[in-house]
Amino acid sequence: MENAGRRDITSQAEETSAVELSHNLTTVTTEIKAYQSIGGQAIFEIGRRLKWVKENDLAHGEYMKWLKESVNMNPTTAQRFVKIASELPNRYSSTDLGWKALYEIATMPPEERDNPQQLDSGETKKPDEMTVRELRETKRKLAAAYSENMANQTLLTQADKKAQKLQDQVTKLQRDPEIKQVEVEPADYQDTKADLKAANEKIADLQKLVDDAVDDHNQRLAYELELEKAKADQEEIKADLNDLEVKRQNMLKQNAQIREVQKMVKSINELLDNFAVLRNRLDTTMLPDESSLVQGLTEMADKLIENGQVLHDDLAHPYHV
Repeated sequence: MENAGRRDITSQAEETSAVELSHNLTTVTTEIKAYQSIGGQAIFEIGRRLKWVKENDLAHGEYMKWLKESVNMNPTTAQRFVKIASELPNRYSSTDLGWKALYEIATMPPEERDNPQQLDSGETKKPDEMTVRELRETKRKLAAAYSENMANQTLLTQADKKAQKLQDQVTKLQRDPEIKQVEVEPADYQDTKADLKAANEKIADLQKLVDDAVDDHNQRLAYELELEKAKADQEEIKADLNDLEVKRQNMLKQNAQIREVQKMVKSINELLDNFAVLRNRLDTTMLPDESSLVQGLTEMADKLIENGQVLHDDLAHPYHV
């Protein structure tokens, strides 16, 4: 039954993805809360509505305040929901992946999102089969491979330019008029040989400079890559801390609500005890008909019945956002 419900939600999301959203902030807020209670496939619909509110300024310049007070979501999480809805096609909405895994896929290069990847464990998985940790591992590998490829391309370009420059110098030396006269002027031929030897030594020195530059570049690249990894880990930790803070605030609100209800329950029980004493001692035949006291007691009894029924219904069918 649960899977059938999810398929229905996915089907509805695909049918309504092109439907214009409401410009009424209250309506959009209510829709987001409804999708929050569903979870799973509703991630795309939540991200779509968050983007709609921000782009159309439905919160009148108070987007962050609206996120916190009306939707109960921190800005980092909201931004990631929007990224998921903007980057991933609707077919991902039929998966059981959480928003964190979907965000990792949404921030991968588009051409790699469907490609199988080999993990450190030796397994080969597609991104939509991976855990959040495996997705982050894969992204780091892809980023390292991309950086290495770009660095190699840069080095090859530099080496080609230097090699061409050296070749031009050798060609120039070979075309020197004095070299062409070697057969008729042996002395100049010896001088030319000395010049060529010096040129070869210069080429060797330049090659050493190229090799040293390559080594230095690789060291800098490795250092910068480590910095990027550390920065990415810090961002993830910060996002997780924000989520934990939201949960902590919700628990504090819940505890305060429980304490308040407990006090009220105690007061109501005392009132009901007094009401029972009144009921046992009251002889209604002694009260004059149509008197204000009878009317007051009747209204009080009606309110107890009405409020008691409402409380009973609320407890039987609680509403959770």
